[in-house]
Amino acid sequence: MLRVRCQASGSLDDKGRLALPSPLRRALSDHGVEMLVLTFFKGAVVGWLEADFEAKVEAPLAGADAFKEDVRNFTHALVSQASNVEIDPQGRIRLPTALRELARLDKEVVIFSVLDRVEIWDRATWDKRFQEALVQARDGLPGVSP
Repeated sequence: MLRVRCQASGSLDDKGRLALPSPLRRALSDHGVEMLVLTFFKGAVVGWLEADFEAKVEAPLAGADAFKEDVRNFTHALVSQASNVEIDPQGRIRLPTALRELARLDKEVVIFSVLDRVEIWDRATWDKRFQEALVQARDGLPGVSP
């Protein structure tokens, strides 16, 4: 991803479109990015640049034993739902119905850019997830300190 740091509230329109936050939209446009790869993972719709998805998701899976049950399950859960979505001229993306249903996205969402990806959460689900993360992160992460 482009290492854009931003978080915004948003609303899905009746067609399942979501306007990307302006800092993210600007960075993607400046780099000529016209598409994201979206999939579902652990409660959210997650998006990557195509090259990042290929390098960080597909390549490691391609090198794993496809007959191991955990590899197969992860591949089915993550990759089978992946969709290439175009960024329209207004800086919106259309979230596929299957991904909206998996993430239980209805209208009000939170979208943010973090590290190498974009995450899109249902507002209530994100609020709960964020509170859980605050509790779990209270002692920091071994080897990483702010």
